Amino acid sequence: MSLNEKELVNPSTAAAELKISVATLRKYSLIVEKTTGDSEYYARTSQRARLYSAKNIEDLKAFHKLAKQSGLTLSDAAQQIFAVSDKKVEDQKKADKKIEEQANALMDSKQVVKLLSALQQTIANQNQAIADLQKQVAEVQKQNAALIDSQKQLAAPQATADLPEMDDDFFDEEIDEKTPEQKRSEVAKDMSKSEDEVRGAILKKAQENAAKRAKENVHRTLADMQLPKKKHWWERFLG
Repeated sequence: MSLNEKELVNPSTAAAELKISVATLRKYSLIVEKTTGDSEYYARTSQRARLYSAKNIEDLKAFHKLAKQSGLTLSDAAQQIFAVSDKKVEDQKKADKKIEEQANALMDSKQVVKLLSALQQTIANQNQAIADLQKQVAEVQKQNAALIDSQKQLAAPQATADLPEMDDDFFDEEIDEKTPEQKRSEVAKDMSKSEDEVRGAILKKAQENAAKRAKENVHRTLADMQLPKKKHWWERFLG
């Protein structure tokens, strides 16, 4: 009889496969459960009857053969075939898993601390970079303000810088009365002149007045330029 690995059979079928009685199978099963320390080593029905898989039957065959041929007691033979129970293996696996989880948790904690430290350092570096940038911006603004002030000073108009000094005689020349038509014509003409032309006209007028005064001074004599002689106070009484 060939059993599927997942197929479970009742004690009578398992005993027939092992070529032993159901009572002997029950005895072997009790020894196996005691050796493994697992009373639930074999599957059970709702009535608590044992069920056997193909693997269980193969192990029981090896156990039966070892006990018959080696002269070992059933307990010693069971120790060799069923050295570690599935329950113990499962418990060991659980213990190993718990240790691994604890190690992973500890490792995760260290990684979190390391990550937080790196994050804090990154934030500190960013704050320093922002402070440096703000300082540079303030310096640039200061330089721009100074440059704007300099440009304003250079651009300030020098209205009278190029004009000659004019004394009272500049406007002493008699102004001829002009008709309204002449005045309108001159105003229209002046409005069409550029700033350079107006400035040139003023300079020309100043030069003409200066030449006129120089010419008048040539005809003055030394006597004309002398001050009148003052009389003594007592000469007033002499007539």
